[in-house]
Amino acid sequence: MTYIDSKEISKSYYEVLLVDSQASEAEIKASYKKLLLSTHPDKTGEYTSNNSITLMKEAYKTLVDPVLKAEYDESLTRTIQKQGFNLNGDGLDTYGLNEFDIEEDDEEAVVSCPRCQIAKGMVLSEENLAENGTSDGNGGYDIIVQCSSCSLWIKVKYYEEIETDSEDE
Repeated sequence: MTYIDSKEISKSYYEVLLVDSQASEAEIKASYKKLLLSTHPDKTGEYTSNNSITLMKEAYKTLVDPVLKAEYDESLTRTIQKQGFNLNGDGLDTYGLNEFDIEEDDEEAVVSCPRCQIAKGMVLSEENLAENGTSDGNGGYDIIVQCSSCSLWIKVKYYEEIETDSEDE
């Protein structure tokens, strides 16, 4: 089974089918049917890309099969661990992005793991920060990242850099 790379799509199969990861097979089937009907050109009068339909079919096929669903969930977990993903982060130790070292060449923020001390154990790319951070409602963002060596997860707080135009006199 081949899964669509996370860079090709920004949604999980659960998001594609508008279901929770704990949804029953019946709930997945109902949502899939509803989505297909709501996007069918005969019903909407609009063209829907084959990519959208193909993605819905692949998501459905994967999530209704218990073996494929388990494989997908494991794949999704590994992807989230590599990218940093905000599921909420309550209860995790919070660090500021200012505690990370910025590697300009790789456009990454890195820090040694607080638990296992592996160098560059936690890595956040600029792309991950921009795409996966969740607004905290106070002008900041949170993202959760896991150490590449051990099972430690931390929450990282950061703020978007505001670019200012400077005027020369």
